[in-house]
Amino acid sequence: MDSSASITIDDSLWPLLQVKFPSAFTNPQQEQYLSRLLTYLRRGERYVGVMDTHLLKNSSSEQRQRQAEFIKEHEALFRQYSLGTAGIVTSPLMALGARILIHLKPMPTPFYVASSLPAAMTWAAQRLESAGLLEPAERVRRHFGLLAERRTG
Repeated sequence: MDSSASITIDDSLWPLLQVKFPSAFTNPQQEQYLSRLLTYLRRGERYVGVMDTHLLKNSSSEQRQRQAEFIKEHEALFRQYSLGTAGIVTSPLMALGARILIHLKPMPTPFYVASSLPAAMTWAAQRLESAGLLEPAERVRRHFGLLAERRTG
């Protein structure tokens, strides 16, 4: 494993929070990610998340359990501020891991499994728009070239 690879978080299109996972990550890297995620939850602002796991080969059962514990510990914050999360999952093994995680702890907010970045961003923009965050939804669509896919009426 490349120990220099880390989980990256991009909030440049806030209230869209993009998280990109490397092919593998360490437990300390996961803890750093969870700590940063908690900071976003504590902002007290509604947001939508997109987790890009297309490079991720697998996570350990310990890492999946820790993720489930984190969701349980902060369920009230997720319910209050998260509009949902789209997970980009292209690997059958990762899809299984996602199902295990959701089985261990059902998501407190909507969760969408997307097969591509455009599909995830389309869903995220729809979630923002449904919450009345029209300008951020439009910004996400514009940034990812999704304006043609926008629903009207």
